Amino acid sequence: MIVTRKWLEEFIDLSDISTQEIITTLNRIGQEVEGYKKIEIPENVVIGEVIECERHPNADKLNVCKVKVAQEELQIVCGASNVAAGQFVPVALIGSVLPGDFKIKKAKLRGVESFGMICAAREIGLPDFHDGILVMDNSLGELKVGEYAGKYFNDEIIELGITANRGDCFSIYGIARELAAGLNKEVKLPEFSYEELPEGIGRIVKIEKNEIKHSSHLLKAFEGNVRVPLKINYRLALIESESKNNLDKFVKYSMHATGVLLVPMNVCDMEFVDENGVDILQCFGKYAVGIKNDINVEENGKYVIDANYIDPKYVSEIVFLNSLKTDEYFFRASRGSEVNLKFGIDYLLNEIKLPTYSGEIDLINEIKQKIINIDIKEINEIVGYDIEEKKIVEILKKLEFDILSISDGSIKVGVPLFRNDIQNIQDIAEEILRIYGIDNINSKAMEFKEADRTNEIIRKIDKINTLKLKSVANGFYEVIHFIFEDKERLKKYGFKTVQDNIDLINPIIKEFDTLRTTLLLQLLDDIKFNKSNGYKRIYLFTIGSVYDKDRNEKEKFAFVLNGFNDYENTANSGKPKKVGFKDAVDKLSQIIGEFELKNSSYNLAHPYQCADIIQYGKKIGTLAKLHPKIAKEFDIDDTYFCEIDLDKISFEEKKAKGINKFQKVTRDLSLVVDKELKYKDMFELINSLKIDELIDFYPIDIYDLGEKNSLTIRFILQGQKTLQENEINDIMEKILKALEAKGIKLR
Repeated sequence: MIVTRKWLEEFIDLSDISTQEIITTLNRIGQEVEGYKKIEIPENVVIGEVIECERHPNADKLNVCKVKVAQEELQIVCGASNVAAGQFVPVALIGSVLPGDFKIKKAKLRGVESFGMICAAREIGLPDFHDGILVMDNSLGELKVGEYAGKYFNDEIIELGITANRGDCFSIYGIARELAAGLNKEVKLPEFSYEELPEGIGRIVKIEKNEIKHSSHLLKAFEGNVRVPLKINYRLALIESESKNNLDKFVKYSMHATGVLLVPMNVCDMEFVDENGVDILQCFGKYAVGIKNDINVEENGKYVIDANYIDPKYVSEIVFLNSLKTDEYFFRASRGSEVNLKFGIDYLLNEIKLPTYSGEIDLINEIKQKIINIDIKEINEIVGYDIEEKKIVEILKKLEFDILSISDGSIKVGVPLFRNDIQNIQDIAEEILRIYGIDNINSKAMEFKEADRTNEIIRKIDKINTLKLKSVANGFYEVIHFIFEDKERLKKYGFKTVQDNIDLINPIIKEFDTLRTTLLLQLLDDIKFNKSNGYKRIYLFTIGSVYDKDRNEKEKFAFVLNGFNDYENTANSGKPKKVGFKDAVDKLSQIIGEFELKNSSYNLAHPYQCADIIQYGKKIGTLAKLHPKIAKEFDIDDTYFCEIDLDKISFEEKKAKGINKFQKVTRDLSLVVDKELKYKDMFELINSLKIDELIDFYPIDIYDLGEKNSLTIRFILQGQKTLQENEINDIMEKILKALEAKGIKLR
């Protein structure tokens, strides 16, 4: 997007603002400046009036001109074919230095003296936008003979890198709005005036069909010979815009100035139709919305201008879905053109200065304004700085937001219709920040706060991974199975099966004709398979889904142990021992932590070696030895298994404890106990004493005394200071008295 300082000054007063400040402001408010160029006419180039123009007596292609410059007339020989009497032209006086270090001197051309040079645009440092010498008019200001030409042509060009979402900034008017907010100034709109004919637009424009749904249109008509003034040709050259004809130049100029989409066409019968989801204005079968007509510009022709707007998201989607041809009009429409259609069409008519048919055809569909409620506290959290409510309101007003209400730290705002990019509070926070100025926000140290972002799914995955890691660390191998089972086999071993009316309809094979209700049968198959392959030590585990009779799914963890409790190696004398119930208990405790066992029964289990696993007071699963009869059916020997509901396994959060630096003390008590007394009861009794210094105790020896047993318990004591002998004795005496109260005596 290219803007010039003088063009901007049509919309905003910059008389007290330097160009450098304009560039700094644009960069500060997020409109990145990508280039800058200054147009400056050389000194001693002035405005001259051609008084006479005659053929050179000695050259067919040269003219001898009398040119009035201030109070004097100069004789200048000119080779341009378009020079003529009555023209106002730029004249380089003797002594001036033109671009390329070309110095103007007194000269004699074919015997005729020349005292200066009538210049073309490129010869005084302007873009080459015409043929021959540069003929001037009053469009750049009232011409005064002898005036420095730079007064009319000097300008400064700023090139901006506008992001695609800011369609409102693809115009001089849009950039002026941005500058007004950044410089705390007001936008001024030009005063429009043009001649209106007594005939109304209905005389020459007839809408045959109107099915307009998705866009807005405003039509006006004019007639006459389209002539392009110097100002428009010059500025179009500065912004590097190419045009097809004179009317197209006015359209391109007005669109660049206002941002309003303008489509010119010859007078004809018209109709609005809906084609591919886009409102199309047709004229003799040629599309005029989205794809511009190649209209004919004729002497005293009659023309219609259609100012239009279409929702940018909608038109982008339709063009993409239907692979429609795109052009400059689509580029502007898809980014969001100016919604004030009358502003754009009046601007063009004001510049073209031709008689206009009175009235207009208004086919404008109302655009619903977006309303957003913003919380001041949330805005400041997004920005990272506390901006006063008053300042926020002031900035929003500068940006032309409608302040609908203010209450209790909340502001209800209406988004300007030209801001399609504003969708939520984050967008508004960005607007406030860029106008407030990021340089005005005090820097502060970055602060990192760790937050618990875990959820139920993550915790479940962590639990499964922990189980797997601990199982592998204890010598188990993971196995994975299908979730299908043999229904008859499940029934044979006493397991419930899925009800027939909700069971599998098309099983993949006969042996997989239902959903499994246990993990154990598949694990027993794995033991049989591994034993047949010569393995002597088989530790397997699996985690997977099982189903109840109503087809409700839950996950279980299961393992099996078979064979030796250790690997064979040369260091051992003889074969390793076979696994036993204690091995299964030890492995389970290493995997899930503390638990208790309670006698129970299970359809696969040995009648005297089966227990419920109790953890934190609730049953979570079963630990048992496989029934010998079932082991024989699977052709395997002694096997121990465990199956637990995954959701019921509890892993307490591990918290680090400080290391006690004081010495531990060990004391043993040898006690005489009844043979019927369970160690569990003694454990609970000692534990109930709540002796802080007693950090651990456990049985280390037991033997038969006949009617009673001798049991030796080791006690580990450690305090928050070095324990004295009398303190140790007091603790042991307390324990002994509690035991004696229950009939347990010191041996």
